[in-house]
Amino acid sequence: MSQTIDSEGADSTQNNTNSQRQLSEMMDAGRSFSGNERNCCFLNIGNGTFADISGISGLDYPDDARAIATTDWDNDGDLDLWISNRNGPRLRLMRNDNNNSNRFISFQLKGNGISSNKDAIGARIEINPNGKKGNPTLIQTLRAGQGFLSQSSKFVHFGLGPSTNTINIQIRWPDGSIDSFQKISTNKRYLIEQRNPKLTELRSRNEAIKLFPSAAQRNEPQSTARTPAITLFKAPNFTFPTKDGKRKILPQGKPLLINLWATWCAPCIKELADLSHHEALIRESGIDVIALNVDQLSNTTIDPEKISGVLKKIKFPFLARNATEPMINLLQRLHDQLIGLNEPLPIPSSFLIDPNGNLSVIYKGPLEVTQLIADKDHSAGTLNERIIRSAQIKGTTIKHPKSMQRSMAHEASIHSRHGSNWLRAGNMEGSIYHFNIAHELNPQSKIISSNLALSHFNIAAQLNSKNSQSAALFHYRSGLKFQPKNQAARNNLAWILATSPEEKIRDQKEALKMATQLNQETGNKIPQVLDTLATSQAATGEFEIAVNTIKKAISFLKEKPDAKLLKSLQHRLNLYNNQKTYIEKGSRD
Repeated sequence: MSQTIDSEGADSTQNNTNSQRQLSEMMDAGRSFSGNERNCCFLNIGNGTFADISGISGLDYPDDARAIATTDWDNDGDLDLWISNRNGPRLRLMRNDNNNSNRFISFQLKGNGISSNKDAIGARIEINPNGKKGNPTLIQTLRAGQGFLSQSSKFVHFGLGPSTNTINIQIRWPDGSIDSFQKISTNKRYLIEQRNPKLTELRSRNEAIKLFPSAAQRNEPQSTARTPAITLFKAPNFTFPTKDGKRKILPQGKPLLINLWATWCAPCIKELADLSHHEALIRESGIDVIALNVDQLSNTTIDPEKISGVLKKIKFPFLARNATEPMINLLQRLHDQLIGLNEPLPIPSSFLIDPNGNLSVIYKGPLEVTQLIADKDHSAGTLNERIIRSAQIKGTTIKHPKSMQRSMAHEASIHSRHGSNWLRAGNMEGSIYHFNIAHELNPQSKIISSNLALSHFNIAAQLNSKNSQSAALFHYRSGLKFQPKNQAARNNLAWILATSPEEKIRDQKEALKMATQLNQETGNKIPQVLDTLATSQAATGEFEIAVNTIKKAISFLKEKPDAKLLKSLQHRLNLYNNQKTYIEKGSRD
């Protein structure tokens, strides 16, 4: 039996999270639940079984259909179908043009508005064709919706045989009362009002609906695409080697266009030539450009002279370097964050980064310089302003408070999701950036607060391992603002305060206070916490107490041996016996 999303337990929660992420990645990669299955149609043949008539029905399109609604659209007495699809065309009208002598009858019901709702939702109609005993009874219930995202006509329609001229009808209304009518003529539409003994015949529309069959027109694929960002994603800091062998970060503080090109790509070279031709306009607009060649990422031999020859021929005036695989991977991740369908980047592709380091626009295929100039301030302003600028048609956003609230919650969920992506990728700075924004938009979310704290703790651990204890201290404190009861983080923070080789960082009294409280919370039995407590006690001159504390920590290791920790504890025990404190020389043992 499959697990529900709210199954209890840490393992279940983690499994659900992993499964959801894998499913999301499959959908983002263009996979479909349907597996390219065609629509199916089954005919009830009257003996309790169905026949597959998908092919001859004309309904077996590979549209990945979703909702279906029935109605007599052309008013000819038979039912037509409106079908919505996931793929194009998004909507089909399948008109029933079958010529036969079958008859029909259709009813519009109206409740009394007192004991039954006026729309008569829930009313059940039973009819007996020809009014003869022994004929099968046909039953339909009026519903407000039926099937997936579907709402059919409110007329209750019955298809009848060619010889059915009259019928008997019984209606059970939502309040349980029953109305009956005898020998009703067919091939007509009626209005039936609750407790009204008379039927009202409804006239058909006189005007004909002139609709003609047509083949679905598919849009031709385009060679270019421009995708402006609504949610701002922080771009990673790219570095590249300079001529003297040093590393340089790509320009910041002004708009930057990162262009991917190859020597074998004719549109790429034309695009670079266009950028060269408009150098003055681009520089006047304050935009920097760097062209990254991807030749070395293919399985061909790199020819540096060929690359430089292309750039010299077009007199390319901007910075040009060879792309590395990590660079392309980061750009691909940036693309996948913004664009739902995660396909490999084409060549040429360009990324416009704003002065604050946020991704502003992605261009796939050759870009127009005039469009580039127009886009340089796209990321400025509010979320609503970016929504308006990104829309394909002009319009305004709805400024109702509930709409604005939903918009903020949606924006928070996007930043939270991408914070999680960066967290899994090991980019703690990127995850903190997105989780911070998500927390500002939705400060009540415990999940966002927890993930933000986790990102701070991870980057603190990394910094501490590199002896950057001042920065590690900042991130531990920042994380504890969002997750103040995290015992591991509190223990690590107290350890730094007690043992840092930098005197300005050490705060022995705060370390002792934190370690004492944490030891009480954990039941005076966790070796690592007792180790921190003993070290803090020694740091404040309480060597005799520190000796007893660390001996207790050593005693607990008999139950769960840890050779490395035991060696460290014995080393510190020797220090405390000799009235010496412990100061870190590097990262913690």
